[in-house]
Amino acid sequence: MMSPQNKMSRTDSIWVKVPLKSSPEKYYGFFRNHMGDLVNLFPQYYSSIQLVEGANFSPDCIIQFKYSLGGRSLSANVKIKTVDDAKKLLAYNIIEGDVLKHYKVFEVRMEVVNGGTSKGGGGSFAKWSVVFEKANENVAAPEDYLEWFVKICKGVDAYFSKN
Repeated sequence: MMSPQNKMSRTDSIWVKVPLKSSPEKYYGFFRNHMGDLVNLFPQYYSSIQLVEGANFSPDCIIQFKYSLGGRSLSANVKIKTVDDAKKLLAYNIIEGDVLKHYKVFEVRMEVVNGGTSKGGGGSFAKWSVVFEKANENVAAPEDYLEWFVKICKGVDAYFSKN
């Protein structure tokens, strides 16, 4: 017999689309296979990214991020939830770390959408979204994280536009 749920959890989400100048395949491939290189590309944001458990950036593996946001040094253990190469979709759950002081649930999704047939990726974009549940009503939506993802997204895109 199933017990009734007294209270539904209140998750919410925010998202942003960022146009891509680089190849959608290269952009997705970077986050799919070379995420550890974020430390080299953005030393101002990442001090370390380490595989803690599991196989190289595959579903259910756990990655520890040490990062800087808003002038604070933070850390998070992230479990890869979804890797869908056909849809160019990656989803990550924060399972431990500073962000969970403010949110009961924090899931980041990145999806790359092909916009056209041109090699330059014309019309393609990356959609970053955060699904979250606040720890309490006084916590703001994680707009600062979304802005941070946009900066990283644009930096990775600029890197692949030149290389």
